[in-house]
Amino acid sequence: MRVCLYLEAEEVVSKSGFKRAYESHRKALRMAGVEVVTDPADEPYDLLHLHAFGPKSLYYLGKAKREGIKVVVHAHSVGAHDFRDSFTMSNVIAPLYEAYLKFFYEQGDAVFTPTEFAKRQLLRAGVRKRIEVVSNGVDRERFRFDPEKRALYRRRFGLARFTVFGAGNIIPRKGVTDFLDVAELLPQYDFIWYGHRWPKALAFHPQMEKRLDEKPPNVILPGFVEDTPGAFAAGDVLLFPSKTETQGLVILEAASLGRPVVVRDLPEYEDWLHHGENCLKARTVEEFAECVRRLAEDRTLYEKLQEGAERLAQEHSLERVGRRLQELYRSVLAQPPEPRALAPVSAEEPRPLTVPPDDFRRHPGL
Repeated sequence: MRVCLYLEAEEVVSKSGFKRAYESHRKALRMAGVEVVTDPADEPYDLLHLHAFGPKSLYYLGKAKREGIKVVVHAHSVGAHDFRDSFTMSNVIAPLYEAYLKFFYEQGDAVFTPTEFAKRQLLRAGVRKRIEVVSNGVDRERFRFDPEKRALYRRRFGLARFTVFGAGNIIPRKGVTDFLDVAELLPQYDFIWYGHRWPKALAFHPQMEKRLDEKPPNVILPGFVEDTPGAFAAGDVLLFPSKTETQGLVILEAASLGRPVVVRDLPEYEDWLHHGENCLKARTVEEFAECVRRLAEDRTLYEKLQEGAERLAQEHSLERVGRRLQELYRSVLAQPPEPRALAPVSAEEPRPLTVPPDDFRRHPGL
């Protein structure tokens, strides 16, 4: 079995969650002994697995279907649910965005998505194709705690106290303002958020911008840090108050480093994150602050959640993800072909998407 794992506009999304999930799956497949190619234009393959949904992906999807090749489309986004409160005008165009995703996902032979919650959202949106759940996974070899890197980054950022960290694009959906409010309630601790702050033309949110400009003195905003495992290791607890997610790679990465996790109590997490076992959950700023305070003061609880984080990371290891993907690919390849009309696709391959490089910088999460 030879699989083409394709990520459109790789340079544009090179600092995003799309890219991290794509790289994790590529490594997981190779660990499982599956032959992987990445260029659908030049290399033969038995199955095409698309990790994005742009015009080139649609072109290669149509081409593969005309040639009788099975296609899997990966639903990293489930529509308006995880698109709102992100970039400028995102709330206005969210319905169109969701309609396009539904159309795109319907073109493949199967849809893969990271969580049971995401699957339910796709079914609710009317996606009728076969939907399978497979984690994005976490590279445990890369996200391995290193005490030397911890010391290096704590010196670099001047972190001398118990440290709470967050990560992701600095957009309202990620709960950045709640993170700042928690820091204000806990001036005895250090807080650091790793993530790119987008130009206002792309992500203008007046209330968030005002709050960022008036951030508490115990908060550091270093932007994106290349060495994510080292930067995360500098912290003691991940506070991830995101308001919507499909999976949330930051959670798995922090867990793999043995960092206890505090998250918002969302339905997205109910199938795999369990309060008091592998995380703490909260709904308000005051509850977030209490969870952080408990972890800072109660060593027994801290160590219990470290153990839970280890189990969580192992459940989402690349070894397991690779075996799951291999099984699903075999099942998809065995599916009988569907008689249906595919939406017309241009005979010419579309030109690559180009974006001004200054507008796309590295950041830990999308």
